[in-house]
Amino acid sequence: RPNKHEVPGYKVTGFVPFNPNTKMSNATVIHHSSNEVFKVAKGAPQVIIKLVGGNDDAVHAVNSLAARGLRALGIARTVPGDLERYELVGMITLLDPPRPDSAETIRRCNGYGVEVKMITGDQLIIAKEVAHRLGMSRVILDAGHLVDPEKSEEEITNHCERADGFAQVIPEHKYRVVELLQKKGILVGMTGDGVNDAPALKKANVGIAVHGCTDAARSAADIVLLAPGLSTIVDGITTSRAIFQRMRSYALYRITSTVHFLMFFFCITLIADWNMRAILLILIALLNDAATLVISVDNAKISGRPDKWRLGQLITLSLVLGVFLTGASFAHFYIARDVFNMPLDKVETVMYLHISSCPHFVIFSTRLSGYFWENVPSLIFIVAVLGTQVFAMFLSIYGLLTEPIGWAWGVSMISISLCYFVFLDFVKVMLFKQW
Repeated sequence: RPNKHEVPGYKVTGFVPFNPNTKMSNATVIHHSSNEVFKVAKGAPQVIIKLVGGNDDAVHAVNSLAARGLRALGIARTVPGDLERYELVGMITLLDPPRPDSAETIRRCNGYGVEVKMITGDQLIIAKEVAHRLGMSRVILDAGHLVDPEKSEEEITNHCERADGFAQVIPEHKYRVVELLQKKGILVGMTGDGVNDAPALKKANVGIAVHGCTDAARSAADIVLLAPGLSTIVDGITTSRAIFQRMRSYALYRITSTVHFLMFFFCITLIADWNMRAILLILIALLNDAATLVISVDNAKISGRPDKWRLGQLITLSLVLGVFLTGASFAHFYIARDVFNMPLDKVETVMYLHISSCPHFVIFSTRLSGYFWENVPSLIFIVAVLGTQVFAMFLSIYGLLTEPIGWAWGVSMISISLCYFVFLDFVKVMLFKQW
């Protein structure tokens, strides 16, 4: 049955498909009427030009096309009577522009502290032009630098780290780039779609198979993109950093409040032989949980650099804030009891309102490493936290489960808690600046 891709009068008797290592494909063809047998080669222009023994005009034409961002495909055939000697037939020009969202995706990645390196099989001059269009630096190296026997491993690794991309790459080079960067302690994410990308995807810390990838790439990757383009990667970065920020906020607030509660109630029981009724402790715990649950829907501030757990920073900051809150609780207890000579049942109400308000306001501070006003919380976050404060204040003012302390004391306690929260926010910022 005739092949619809064959030219009438010619028949392909042998075909070698494209090989990413040789960057070319070839076919053996027979002409029916003359029975002439010849070979045709198609591939990267530099490979075809080398195959025909060099051609300065062709090199100049390819470079001129590359400077305009046009790719060229070289075509050669064997000369009559000699199946080993090729002659250049011509060049086919191709326009393969980057996706419209590629430049913006790279810009956003750089803004989040993620360095993007371009790896391509194109010629060096084309790679530099594409890098320029994408807003990247033109520090693009020929992939031959990755296996240069005259350079040391350390020198090659440093070149790899400083480069913005690599041109004329074969599959082995992709694996080599990932390996060299990882030796520098860099976490590497690799994108790919073909069988030849599978080793590099497997080697990378995060292998990302793009939309329309082969089964081999999908199996080797850690993440498979279901939408075209790379902008989904940026969405993954922002989402993961938002989750990390919420986790850190929750851990910081939870440790701080635990240190505060344990230190205050343990010490006040030993020193002053005083304790709070169980019903009020349960209310404090319930209101505390209600406030912390909404951290999961907070407007987390996305970090401009990759995040990591700094346990020393987290524990130190939690201990400092917890100690400050414990000191404030002791001050409230002794001022209410000894300075204002309040009966112990009203002291209990004062302490309930203080412990229900001051630590809860601190949650607005622990959600950020900067000042609390730098990022507005979500509406549900504000409503949940302020709702717990309104509930605790009215319960204390009207004495629903406790001895009432009246509006003057209620408003004063909330005002003091707000002022102390602002003070603790400045303490937190100063501590964060030490790391």
